[in-house]
Amino acid sequence: MDHFYIKKLEKTPTHNTVIILSLISTVASIIIWMLMRPTEAALKAASPYGVMELEFAWSVEKINQIFDSWTEELIIQELNVTLIDYGFLVAYSIFLACLTLLISRKLLSGQIQLAGLYMTLVPFVAALFDAIENLNLILMLYSPTNFPPFSPLLASIFASFKFGLIIIVIIFWIVSTIWFLYQKFSS
Repeated sequence: MDHFYIKKLEKTPTHNTVIILSLISTVASIIIWMLMRPTEAALKAASPYGVMELEFAWSVEKINQIFDSWTEELIIQELNVTLIDYGFLVAYSIFLACLTLLISRKLLSGQIQLAGLYMTLVPFVAALFDAIENLNLILMLYSPTNFPPFSPLLASIFASFKFGLIIIVIIFWIVSTIWFLYQKFSS
């Protein structure tokens, strides 16, 4: 199998570019997260349901239960936050990819490094799944009494894929760091 394009990640983008992108995406993620927090707090203050319950509702019945517990104003706020979340998914995917690339370049070698270079792409797949999840959330939030019946299921499926991929990336970081330390101290 030809790994030509993936192996380019060993040098491109430059180390300084990756560091700058990491810093910018970290700051952007924090700012966007802070913009979204007040709505989550308002949702939780008004009902037992927040954004995670919305993302993992799975069924029309559960969505109706959530929407019945929220006011129209809260639904509109959550719609706006879901639109803002498109910026967040760009920021966090760049951050996760940059950190994965830095770990792969600095701590790994050989086939494990190649796996790390491929792993650098996983946050962007997670972001794509997040975008699809958000689209289904928007369909529900935009028309809370008349949304497509497939939207709760699709939102929950793609939220599961998104979080699963993010967890895989984080596990990769931990395993890579342990592997690096093991190699360093066993030689």
